[in-house]
Amino acid sequence: MNDVWHPSQALLIRTKDQPDGDIPAVAVNLANAVMYGVINSILAIPGIYGYAVIVFGHEDFTDFIPVLSKLIIFSCVIHQVVFTLLSSLPFAVGQVQDAGLIFLGVMATSICNSLGEDVAPTAKVTTSVVIIGIATALLGICLVVMGRMKMAGFASYLPIPMIGGYLAFIGTFWLYAGIALCTGLPVNNVESMVRALSKVHGVLLCVPGCLGGLFFLVVSQRCNNSFILSGAIVAVPVAFFFIMFVSGISMDDARAGGWIDPVQDPATVTDLVNLFDFSQVHWGLLPKQWGTWLGMVFIVAFGSCLDIAAIEIEMGTKLDFNHELKTVGWSNIVSGLLGGYTGSYIFSQTIFTYRSKTNSRVVGICVALSEIGVVLAPVSVMSNLPRFFFAATVIFIALDLMVEWLVLTYWKMSRREYAVLWMTFIAVNFMSLDLGMLIGVGIAILNFLLDHVRVPVVNHKQCLSTAVRTVMEQSILEQKLEAIAYFELRGLLFFGSSAQILDIIQKAVYVRKLQTNMNQRDVSRSFAGVKEGEVYSSDTHFTPEANQEYNMQCLDGSPTPRPDTQIQNQLSIFARFNFSPLHALLDLPIYFKSLAICDQQLHECNRKVLRSTFHISFLNMNWYKPC
Repeated sequence: MNDVWHPSQALLIRTKDQPDGDIPAVAVNLANAVMYGVINSILAIPGIYGYAVIVFGHEDFTDFIPVLSKLIIFSCVIHQVVFTLLSSLPFAVGQVQDAGLIFLGVMATSICNSLGEDVAPTAKVTTSVVIIGIATALLGICLVVMGRMKMAGFASYLPIPMIGGYLAFIGTFWLYAGIALCTGLPVNNVESMVRALSKVHGVLLCVPGCLGGLFFLVVSQRCNNSFILSGAIVAVPVAFFFIMFVSGISMDDARAGGWIDPVQDPATVTDLVNLFDFSQVHWGLLPKQWGTWLGMVFIVAFGSCLDIAAIEIEMGTKLDFNHELKTVGWSNIVSGLLGGYTGSYIFSQTIFTYRSKTNSRVVGICVALSEIGVVLAPVSVMSNLPRFFFAATVIFIALDLMVEWLVLTYWKMSRREYAVLWMTFIAVNFMSLDLGMLIGVGIAILNFLLDHVRVPVVNHKQCLSTAVRTVMEQSILEQKLEAIAYFELRGLLFFGSSAQILDIIQKAVYVRKLQTNMNQRDVSRSFAGVKEGEVYSSDTHFTPEANQEYNMQCLDGSPTPRPDTQIQNQLSIFARFNFSPLHALLDLPIYFKSLAICDQQLHECNRKVLRSTFHISFLNMNWYKPC
């Protein structure tokens, strides 16, 4: 047997395949994990300050942004610790995620608007923070229950165009947050954005943030290596301070110009604890958030399942969706009970760490330690770094979401699905979030019905019998072949398919044209054929065939294709179902009855319509198109 651990084999194996006792290899792996942990921290922390602006965009929260920002960072620490401990993926990165933050922001704004001007801002902040924490914990309980009941697959029933419209809407919120970070003004809608950009100085403050966001977007799309993106993020503040040094601009001058936040006391752990003064909570506002919370449950569950699916595809390994969904649930439970916010897997950073081959939980520990260091730091980060640095990371996410879902999906979806996406996006922006999402679901359902109505479900063809018959019987069948219509129905049959089915049957059944001067006796002598072709006029029964005029039409009144169908006095319609017909064909007897072409034999159709094959036979009936 070859000794694979022999020194001669050292260059033939990877570092991670060497024995655990190899101290240099362990040290290299540990250093690699720490490095990737630091890089993930650089990618995550700047955008967290944008989360605070998204959730607490109302003007009543302006003075509390520093402490609220640290509360969100503390929530990120909780999520990362839980994911590091419970996830089956040792390289998992779990943080506060934007999918649920929009709903939390709607809750916070609704609470401030409901309390009005008479309530103190501290009471508004406390009420918002406590209710958001309860909503997050309840969300986590729902996700854990879904995971235990193996219901992770149900989240995929939400229509993708509707989800795309919502994600594009998240992009607009990120854009508002980026402009708010640049200008230092509250921006949470189009009106406030226009007001913030109404002055030249406000536009000037936003230019570096927008250019930085565009620069990050180009780097992320052109370079697959996340080292380059993290390096670009670090380069922005370095370049800013270099320009300040060369130009002789001091920190006070930069603060006076609005490029850096004014000096303020840093938020401490005591300030975080003081946010939860339960005596100031207005509990009556909690039930009013029910509708928003319900939408958040579906969206976060769907988004988490999408993240897990994307990670599974990248790894090429089957993952237990229900276990991972329970991990997300427990993370939100702990975060909510400690006053935190909704979170989930961060797909991009998890994949980045997986590609590094750093199969270690040290990465998650490093991210958590970096974030807890920011929470405990006795300085205000916003007062020492340029505003547009944080804004650039936020605008980068905004551009990425909006370009991906509002532009690039044009070539990835059907035109109607693309229209559904845009209508959902417009509805959510100009109406409430709950109503806009509901409208998006309704439009998606309507689009689904239109798609399936257009799918062919009827195949009109001839079918040979499998029964053994005598020559005489076969001869009779051949003579009566034109009196038999055979339809094969397949696919999804529902009430929307009935119009298509009836239209095809009408095209297959021929009747004599009803002349305006025909009397009842002429009508009673008119019969129908059922093959492609025309038959003879009702007023020429005793005219030689060469002199007869063809005056036939389809049952719907359209002309027949060919004038070679023989007169038949019996019509038989056979239909075979490959799937359950549901209620689609229950309209057939009603339709024939409305045309007055059948009588007591309708009960045969009603009795047999729910079987796999049904037969309608009309003997010696007068087929005609009524007036």
